[in-house]
Amino acid sequence: MPVATAGIISQGQEDAWFAMLSAHAAVTARIDAVLMERHRISFATAEILCRLKDREPQPVRVLARQLVSVSPTRASRLVQDLIDAGYLQRGADQADGRISLISFTDEGRRYTAEVGRTFEDAVRKYFVDPLDDEDIAALIRIWDKLRAASS
Repeated sequence: MPVATAGIISQGQEDAWFAMLSAHAAVTARIDAVLMERHRISFATAEILCRLKDREPQPVRVLARQLVSVSPTRASRLVQDLIDAGYLQRGADQADGRISLISFTDEGRRYTAEVGRTFEDAVRKYFVDPLDDEDIAALIRIWDKLRAASS
């Protein structure tokens, strides 16, 4: 049996990396299943609604860059789906008519409140409840370090 050569990262570091990816995938899949069951929408669609809430109107490109669950191209398609469903509307920026702004319709605002409650309940159940305050604080510290390293 061949002997493994020393890598750039340790086995523990590699295990931590895969553990983070596994935790992300598992929690996201659980929340996605709840959103699909209750609202027939994906995690990515719910993320768009949540990120737009309290920050509207917003340029589509700015919104798409904020998303962590989908690419900007896929986000544009999901935004169009939400427009077609009557939850979002497109308008022009008064300062620059080339910029498309997205905002909620009245129906979309009600729908987003409903989806938001489901999303928060699922995040609480599958992410917050299994962790204690120390765990949450550690994740925030880790995220801050990783974000600072990418700057």
